[in-house]
Amino acid sequence: MPNDVAEIFCKTRFDYIIIGGGTAGLVVAARLSEDNSVNVGVIDAGELRLDDPIISIPMLSGVARDNPTYDWLFETAPQTFLNDRVIRWPRGKVVGGSSSIHNHVLIRASPEEYDDWEALGNKGWNWEGLAPYFKKTETFRPIPGGHASLRKAYTTTNHGHDGPLQTTISDDLNESNKLWIPTWNNLGIQTAQTGDDSILGTQFTKSSIDYTTGTRSSALSAYYAPNANRPNLHLLSNALVSRIVFSGHAESKLTATAVEFTFGDKLYEVKAHVEVILCAGVVKSPTILELSGIGSGSILEANGITTLIDNPGVGENLQDHAFTISSHQVFDSKYSLDPLSSSPELAEKSMEEYKASKTGFFACASNAATYVSNFQIDDSMPEKSGLDDTYRLPGLKKQYDLQVARLANPKVPTFQFVLAPAYLAQLIPVPKPVGAKDCLSIMNCVSSPFSRGSIHIRSADPDDHPIIDPRYLEHHLDHDLFVKASRYGLKCASTAPLSEAIEKSILPAAPLSTDEEYTSFVKKTLGTFYHHIGTCSMLPLEDGGVVDYNLVVYGTTNLRVVDASIIPLHISGNIQWTVYAVAEKAADIIKGTKHACKVK
Repeated sequence: MPNDVAEIFCKTRFDYIIIGGGTAGLVVAARLSEDNSVNVGVIDAGELRLDDPIISIPMLSGVARDNPTYDWLFETAPQTFLNDRVIRWPRGKVVGGSSSIHNHVLIRASPEEYDDWEALGNKGWNWEGLAPYFKKTETFRPIPGGHASLRKAYTTTNHGHDGPLQTTISDDLNESNKLWIPTWNNLGIQTAQTGDDSILGTQFTKSSIDYTTGTRSSALSAYYAPNANRPNLHLLSNALVSRIVFSGHAESKLTATAVEFTFGDKLYEVKAHVEVILCAGVVKSPTILELSGIGSGSILEANGITTLIDNPGVGENLQDHAFTISSHQVFDSKYSLDPLSSSPELAEKSMEEYKASKTGFFACASNAATYVSNFQIDDSMPEKSGLDDTYRLPGLKKQYDLQVARLANPKVPTFQFVLAPAYLAQLIPVPKPVGAKDCLSIMNCVSSPFSRGSIHIRSADPDDHPIIDPRYLEHHLDHDLFVKASRYGLKCASTAPLSEAIEKSILPAAPLSTDEEYTSFVKKTLGTFYHHIGTCSMLPLEDGGVVDYNLVVYGTTNLRVVDASIIPLHISGNIQWTVYAVAEKAADIIKGTKHACKVK
């Protein structure tokens, strides 16, 4: 009987119960289970899908999104400042989490941005404290004989060589990709030199792809699969956590003793004898805390949940990398970044090549990106009046002060620009025009948004999706920055040599000139990069924090959160590599206090 699996799981004596087998959870599970004296249990709501081609084939990332087998199918509340549009928020509902369904970009932010985390009150969470963990997670191997411009930019001593995650530089140099770097050079943006720690400049970023097998390298393939046979590592998939069970009193701190979950149609409870580690992600981690009685008392009371720890910071401080996007029809299909959608014959031929040799289009990821500081576009600063108007969190002024300093720092990117496929799922919010042929797109992102959103339960039912409200563009500085980014992205499209490949603009259909036209463009095209952070922020309690710098939930003795939700202030670039590094550092912290809080 299927339920026997859950019953056996619950009868096992676990030192650690990890909620969530995603990017962070599987890292923590693999590292803790290196010690054969401890028993580690992982509970995940998704399926275990080893050797699933939709996960393993790099160019099939978009197929998993919007598919309930792989994706939670989250959506935001209608966004007031985006003409009440609802934005889809794909998150991985499968073992491996979002590392199994999203794109493969592997990049670090500038050191100053990690130093800001420590400046907010988190001892040891700075560039120096995180840098070793970026290397620890990866084995970086450039493709032998790969394109010279890719190999030259990467100094191998700056990357890891014996970590679980396999990384490389994509050798899929589409003709439009080849135009990206010289176009930005003509705009005065230099080619990035990734031998140092800065990400500024234009570049082809690393990918979490194993070039020897032509497959995605994820938390599933890198951290779980090689260790699945450890006798002290146990995974229960298809199990939805409903709450964490505590003993003690809030006045003297609560101790997490068990985790309650449903498997099939039955409710179970599994005990944790040392710690419970919540790794359910930026959406589900605050949700599970609230369902367990930790959160804003008013929200819990409204949903009929007894308040155990009244912490209004739970679910707040939500930040996301959003983007605006322009789409352009190209003269020649060789410049297209969505060729498979317009050529079934090419798609079939490319898949045959992949099956035969694990090479070609399906084995690669096209990651041409440019990171630009506000100073590099021009030295003007956005109007900062009204910053105090949106201080909902006690410590938000400290975050804003750091963000304003970033705008004036020529070493820190303000914007990220990405050359992207034009009409893959999720990217373009409007249908492809009738008659439009081969296209490419340019995505324009603001690295450190000022708007702050929230994620909170809508009911006491664990099956109900929470209310996700990023409040995109609520802060006027975000509006101003996105207008500036959009102007510059369109300037890139009109600059040679990229402009020489473009026949006409599809989105926007007509040139933009006035501020009103750019505002309309921003509201119409803004979407999410899937880089959500902050809902269980690592901050001092008085500043709206949910966890301390050891990642222990305030008011508890042995409950930690380890995932992107603890990141207190956003950073430049894609967050995948940072989440891996956070989880690696967290595992060392937990190992250092292994026997400090055993449950009697």
